[in-house]
Amino acid sequence: MNCSVSICRVRRGWFPLSLWLMACLLSGCSASVQDHLQDYQQRLQRVLETDPVSAGTAQRVARLAVIHNALPLPQADINLLELFSLNQCRIAQAVAQKNSGLGKVAAASQTLVQELAILRDGPDCVQQLQAVDAALAAKLQRALQDKYQQRLHYWWNAWLSGQEWQQFVASAAAPLAWGQPQAAHIPHTLAALDDALLQGQRIAAGDFQPPVGLETQLQQLLLGETLGRWLASQYLLTNTLQQAAALLEQRLALRPLCPTGQPTPQAKILHNVFGRIYAAQVQPYLSLTDRLGNELSDRLGQMTALLNEPPPPAFRQWLQSVSAARQAFKTANLRHVRAWQAALRQCGLMPAAAPAAGSDHLE
Repeated sequence: MNCSVSICRVRRGWFPLSLWLMACLLSGCSASVQDHLQDYQQRLQRVLETDPVSAGTAQRVARLAVIHNALPLPQADINLLELFSLNQCRIAQAVAQKNSGLGKVAAASQTLVQELAILRDGPDCVQQLQAVDAALAAKLQRALQDKYQQRLHYWWNAWLSGQEWQQFVASAAAPLAWGQPQAAHIPHTLAALDDALLQGQRIAAGDFQPPVGLETQLQQLLLGETLGRWLASQYLLTNTLQQAAALLEQRLALRPLCPTGQPTPQAKILHNVFGRIYAAQVQPYLSLTDRLGNELSDRLGQMTALLNEPPPPAFRQWLQSVSAARQAFKTANLRHVRAWQAALRQCGLMPAAAPAAGSDHLE
């Protein structure tokens, strides 16, 4: 909560949640996503006059230490004397940096910059060495071939094996903000991932120009925590949709809302909850989460496909967990929509433009 904890907790103890939310808003508080979703669920329960229902709990996506995302890199065996022989080449600075104490512990993003310089200028160095040290020229050529074969490993590691990606997918991230059509961090995150894809495509095509703005884009991932926030929102929504659907299903199974097919006072109150709470508040948040999930999942899929080989096992397992959580969300959403359709149709209160059963939206 972004308000006085003591005040809000006291009020919450003896106010219904809906009144507590109103009181907090009037006193300058900001209710959490959990509070809004719980308010929706509790309103449904009161109107339907049903007991709480156990509808199961969605599985969280387990935390993944991104060190397990790293792909192996080729190791070139160049001794100190051979390193001095490279001084006449443009790659000398990049090779020296790689072999320095700092270079050996450099972040993967810095390693990418060094390796791209070596791949770009290495062929010229091979030609220069042919006349003075054919053996070293051949050794460098073999090293360049290995680097070229695994050139996308450098790109993958730069983006997915560092602290920035760890924060980006953080399982402890807060959910997306409630009531914001699109927070500022979302377009910045998507732009960073698009830049990563463009960079990977260029490297795959043999364009080894140094990346522009790499560190800035990585910082956007770190600061936004967007994928972790999306997963947190999706988790909360999945549980809420399951619980709300179960409440509606239980009520309809016990006795009809509208025995004559005409709206009863209870049905009119339920329709009010549908319009003012679900359609006006929950649905926009659900749509934001769903849309962001599509955009992030699409980019993750493109990055994995661009690698053109199986990703590390730990990353593959994590990605499967993300996909399973997304499917659980879609399944809960569809169940929730169908439950509302059944309740509103029974009372002749279905919106005129409502989609057919099976759609995952009800507007």
